[in-house]
Amino acid sequence: MLLITEIIVFGRGGQGGVTCAEMIAEAAFLSDFKGVASFPSFGTERRGAPVEAYTRISLDETIWTRSQIYEPDIALVLDETVTDKEKIANIKPYGILVVNTPKDPEIIAKEYDISEDKTIITCDLTKISLENNLLVDGLPVFNAPILGALSNALEAISLDVIKEAIVEHIKGEKGVLNANVAEISAKNSKIRRGVKK
Repeated sequence: MLLITEIIVFGRGGQGGVTCAEMIAEAAFLSDFKGVASFPSFGTERRGAPVEAYTRISLDETIWTRSQIYEPDIALVLDETVTDKEKIANIKPYGILVVNTPKDPEIIAKEYDISEDKTIITCDLTKISLENNLLVDGLPVFNAPILGALSNALEAISLDVIKEAIVEHIKGEKGVLNANVAEISAKNSKIRRGVKK
């Protein structure tokens, strides 16, 4: 991993973006990362409003920075309607993009003009959340499922540790359900691996 890995979660209020960023930090901590930091950025604080949440993780460096991230190593898109080509173009070389969509990674690569060096993971998290009754107030949430999909591209944080972080963060039966749905998402993801030059 890089010295500090920067992650942005793009979503809408109520979809679990802020919790997702917090659970990434928790999983990194459980994986013996020295530095973890997570924080949100809200526009209007209401369900459905665009939300960005940020996480920085480092294996060997304490993290003091709390500024927004503009050029992430990893971008997680809970809802395609809140991102655009410009934001996706800002992903660093050899970065990772995970998108909640039924589309294949190759289609996402064409739609967003994504270079071959980037890894793209797609998964229909909406369908998986609905099928497994992963709902809050009748609406699907995507925080745990997208972390399951992301686990396909991480070397330093395993799916088992991600599931542990989910259960730590979301207590009881809901935590177990979220961890199970993360595993389902990991198994149902489509991946286009980035080409190293």
